[in-house]
Amino acid sequence: MKLKKAESEMLPVWVLSGVYTKPFFAWLNEAGESNTWEHQNNTVVKMRQGNSIYLYLQKGAGKNLVPGHDLKFAGLFVRKNYNLYDVDMELAVLLGLPEEIGFPCRIDIRREAEERASQKADEILEMYWQEFLFQSGLDTKSLIPLVVRSEIRERAENYYLQGRNLAVIKFVPKISLEASFSDTTYLLFLEYGEQVAEKIAKRWIKRNIAYISQQRILFGCVRDEFREILNSPNDRIHKIKRLIQALEGNNSRTVKIVLCRNGKVIHTNVRAADICNPKGCYAVKSLVPKDRGALYRVFGKAAEFWIEDIQSVSCGRELLYEETKKKTA
Repeated sequence: MKLKKAESEMLPVWVLSGVYTKPFFAWLNEAGESNTWEHQNNTVVKMRQGNSIYLYLQKGAGKNLVPGHDLKFAGLFVRKNYNLYDVDMELAVLLGLPEEIGFPCRIDIRREAEERASQKADEILEMYWQEFLFQSGLDTKSLIPLVVRSEIRERAENYYLQGRNLAVIKFVPKISLEASFSDTTYLLFLEYGEQVAEKIAKRWIKRNIAYISQQRILFGCVRDEFREILNSPNDRIHKIKRLIQALEGNNSRTVKIVLCRNGKVIHTNVRAADICNPKGCYAVKSLVPKDRGALYRVFGKAAEFWIEDIQSVSCGRELLYEETKKKTA
């Protein structure tokens, strides 16, 4: 099988990279009855299944060779794209391939199938969710989640502190095929990737209607809470975010903080990492005993202080954070 220059440029890298890959590739594409390839006292056997070819290294001699005993599985060749998968190291060495040439394995393909099926499920839900919901026939009770306001608030705050926006706060399908990626699915995906991904996605949606409904509702609640945060400039979470951003890059350093509650002021030193808390509630266990005692005497509670108590944070002469003064009429 002699390849033209234009044809060679369309081939996978592996065909052009090995010392003996071109004659091997020609043998793979032969239409004749030759099921063996002899090379350097080694024999490679091919077994066709549809448009795929299973490759084995022959360990024994004779006509009745048994895969797994006389034949060692060495790879899978897909004629549609000329790619090799699950290539055994012994076969790669036999073909004279350099070490940097790698081949996808079954796990790689499974993960690709999971990713593409998840993307397809997301697209299908955007367009046809109501149809799937109606066809499921499930009762309303099973479709509605238990909504805990404090948990919704915490998730919305985390999104805000991470700098996310409303567009990313949505339910995104994550399909796992770890327990169901059969040999048949593997081969079909290699040949009909898009169609197989869509079939997997639709099957997953039909089996998870209640879960999907609950997650979509929960994410909707989180979006509403997130929107409320954005529309409330005096919300304490804005102070927490400003403080965390101000301390970025200084977590390992000791900083000086000024605390004020009910007109009573305390100056103390803490590790910056101890006040990078998304809850806005800070334990005093990291303070030296003298400062813990002062906090207890002045504030009357030794367990914690709050974002509302922090007036300023500085490191040396550098002012890192200062509470915004409220404007008076």
